[in-house]
Amino acid sequence: MIDHRPGDLVCTVEAEVGLAELNRELAREGQLLALDPPGAERLVVGEVFDRALSGPLSHSHGEPRDLVLGLTVELADGTVARSGGKVVKNVAGYDLGKLFTGAHGRLGRIRELTVRLHPLPVATCTVVTEPTDPRVLEPLAPACVELGWPGDGMLVRFASPVAAGLAERALELVGGRILDDDDRLWEAHRERAGGLAAVRCLPGETAATLGRLRAEGATEVVGRWARGRLFADVEVAPPPLSALETRVVEAFGR
Repeated sequence: MIDHRPGDLVCTVEAEVGLAELNRELAREGQLLALDPPGAERLVVGEVFDRALSGPLSHSHGEPRDLVLGLTVELADGTVARSGGKVVKNVAGYDLGKLFTGAHGRLGRIRELTVRLHPLPVATCTVVTEPTDPRVLEPLAPACVELGWPGDGMLVRFASPVAAGLAERALELVGGRILDDDDRLWEAHRERAGGLAAVRCLPGETAATLGRLRAEGATEVVGRWARGRLFADVEVAPPPLSALETRVVEAFGR
């Protein structure tokens, strides 16, 4: 870690630092980089942003492109370029951080990153229930809303000083059961997505997409129930293009 500003919830880190190692260091200040992809113990920070990897925390904290404030990259000709700054509100110039995040190294090699941090939760509590409309739970601001099929159903995690009270309220709305000691459950759930194919859809079409995956022969589906990002053990062709999308493709190419 090159620089850490706990009061600003910002740090600058070399790309080769391990994600788990970084979060262990940040935990000493009661903070974390809120990215929890499968295999986090084996990943370095640069790889996480280069491949835009995330996990259940993306429901409340966003994807890697939402957490990058600035970066230093090495371009193909050896030029070192820098973008962004060390403050959360930074609107000067082009947002190259978002451009390089998820580029899989095609634009250049990430060497350093300045990222936004979040406080470690004081307490957590999870409601395990049947899949339902996640919009019912939006007023309670859950940290994670996940699908685990077959088995767990819908997992709703609250992370705040009043997590237990929020879980009780969620139980009244959607039913199910409450788990206070939920760390082991979430560790196992995060790893279920490892090696599965990503399937994206509109948030309102998640239930229909799950049905389509099951019809295609999927035996395991996990992912962001409220964000329309699932992971399955089968790959499903995307839906056909609309008439407008077809005209755009014909005009500009794929």
